[in-house]
Amino acid sequence: MRRWIALCLSLLLLAAMTTCGEQSAASSSPDGGESPPVRTPGLQIPEKGDKKPVGTKDPEQATDPDLAYSELVERFRVLVSDPFGQDSDKPGEMGVLETARAAGDNAVYEMGYLIEDLSGDGIPELAVGGLNGMTNALYTLVDGKPELVFEGWYRNSYVYMGDGHFYYYGANSAAESGQGVFYLAKDGTGLECESFLFTGLNSDGDLEVYYNETGSWNPVESEKSNMTAEDFWALDPAGEPLPLMPFSGTEVGSANGSRVPVSVQYLTEAGDVDCDWVTLYDGDGAAVLLFTTDSLVRSFTVLTLELTDFTETGAAIFSATPVVLEEGLDSLPEVMTVDTPVAVQLGFMGTIPNYGISYVDGGGNLRRFALVQSGYDGSVLLEEADPNETQFILPGVMSGQ
Repeated sequence: MRRWIALCLSLLLLAAMTTCGEQSAASSSPDGGESPPVRTPGLQIPEKGDKKPVGTKDPEQATDPDLAYSELVERFRVLVSDPFGQDSDKPGEMGVLETARAAGDNAVYEMGYLIEDLSGDGIPELAVGGLNGMTNALYTLVDGKPELVFEGWYRNSYVYMGDGHFYYYGANSAAESGQGVFYLAKDGTGLECESFLFTGLNSDGDLEVYYNETGSWNPVESEKSNMTAEDFWALDPAGEPLPLMPFSGTEVGSANGSRVPVSVQYLTEAGDVDCDWVTLYDGDGAAVLLFTTDSLVRSFTVLTLELTDFTETGAAIFSATPVVLEEGLDSLPEVMTVDTPVAVQLGFMGTIPNYGISYVDGGGNLRRFALVQSGYDGSVLLEEADPNETQFILPGVMSGQ
C-alpha cells in the first residue's frame, strides 16, 4: 500500500478541504464547488452515533445483487469510458469522474467495480474505484435498492484494508491533515471510526498530532498524541486494493479475459525479498520491478520492445527481443513458482512501452505482456499482446495513439 499512500499524502499536503467529521467552514466537492458541511452518508466520514439511512436491509431482498446494481454499474461504465464527455454533480459519481479524468484513455483499464459482501451482513456491496488503490464510491442495498454509503476522491480518499475496514486520508488545510481507520457498520449502511489522527497548529504555531476514536477534527474533543509529524506522514498501514473487475470487461492486463498468473509491483528496498535479480539499467531514474506468480509458469523472459508500426485499426506493433543477460551475474528461472520471484532493475523511457515479459502458463499457452506505467498513479501495469497474433501487437490502450 506504500506507493498509493505516498501519492495520497503528497496530495494532502496541498489540500485545503475534506469531508471527514463536522467542520465549521464549507466543504469543497471534487468539482471545486462548495456545499454546506451537512452530515450526509457518502459525503463525509461519520462519527459514532450517526443516524443510519431510513430503510431496512433484508438479505432475502438481495438474492440477485448483480441485477440490483446493474443499472448503476452501466452508469459508471459510461462515465469511465468517456470521462471528458460526461459531467455530473451527483454524489457517488463526482469522485469516479475525477479519477477517470486523471487516468484519461486508460480509465476503463485502470478502474473497475466489485459486487461483494464487505460488511458481513449477507448483502453484497458495490465498490467502484481504481484497481491500484482508492475506492471512489461504495453502495449497499436498502429495501432492495442501491444506496450510497460513502464517496472518495483525491483529497477525501479511502483505501480498502480488508475485513470491512478502510483507511482514510483527508485535509482541511496545509496544516490540517487527517488519516485513520474506519469500518463498515454491521448493516453496511455507514462507516464507523476505529481510530483517527489529525494534525493542527498549537498556540505557538507548532504542528501537533491529535488522536480520537470518533472522527472529530476538534482538538478539544481529542487527545494530544506523542507522535511527531514525521511519524504521522510515515504511517504505512497494511492492505491490498479490492479485486475489482475493470470496466474494459477483462481482467487487468489481459487481452482475452483469461486469468493472469504473473503480477508485477515496484520493489522499494532490495532487501525486501529473496529473489533472482536482473539489472538492465542502473542510471538515473532506474526502477526495480518485482514479478511474482500464483502458479507455476515456465520460460519467464524479459523482452526489449520497439514500436515499429500500427495496424489499420490503430493497434501498436512492436518488435520483441529477449534481453541479453550478463553471464554469471544475471539469471532468470526456467521454472518460476510462488517461491521464486524475480526482480528486474530497468528504466522507463517515455510513455511508449520499451520493456515486456513473456512466459508459458500452466495450460501451455505463451503469454506476452508490455510493461506500462499508469498515467493515473505511476504504478506499473501488464498489458497483454494479442494472443491470436504472432507479432507483438498491443490492442486497446495503444490504439488511437
